[in-house]
Amino acid sequence: MRTIAPALLLALLAAAPLAIAQEGRAFNPIARPAARPALPDGAVRVTPPLPVPRERVEAAVATVAKAWSDKRLETVLAPGFQRRAELADAMQAKVPRDASLRVTAIQGWQVLDQWRLGGTLVSRVSVTVRTQVEFSDATGFQARDGTNEWVMTIRMREGGP
Repeated sequence: MRTIAPALLLALLAAAPLAIAQEGRAFNPIARPAARPALPDGAVRVTPPLPVPRERVEAAVATVAKAWSDKRLETVLAPGFQRRAELADAMQAKVPRDASLRVTAIQGWQVLDQWRLGGTLVSRVSVTVRTQVEFSDATGFQARDGTNEWVMTIRMREGGP
């Protein structure tokens, strides 16, 4: 018994560094949809959501594109837009002064959430927009294509435009 105990202890100590070096698995939680945001006071959710007319989506996209080209994008951003200051700094530092944003296509849109508040129908809409940034630099005219997802809030009066 006396000879077995030291041999067993030596075997355990020899295996201990190997146990420390073993790899552990990461814990990945199961993804689930995010909870819907709370509605403003007095708002009533519309279920199922009503379609938003194409002309309203086109007008909203054109407003954002014009604001980007005029370097006044912060005027059309929502008050709770995250990283607003970082976006404004990037617009000043990285976007050429003569750059303009041209919308080449609206690929589609989807109503994410919709509610009625007073006489207004408010829709949060995800819009897939193909754009082109155009500017001139030392090498001449440049055009950069991109596909973007814009989440917009579109307000429409009930019974009218």
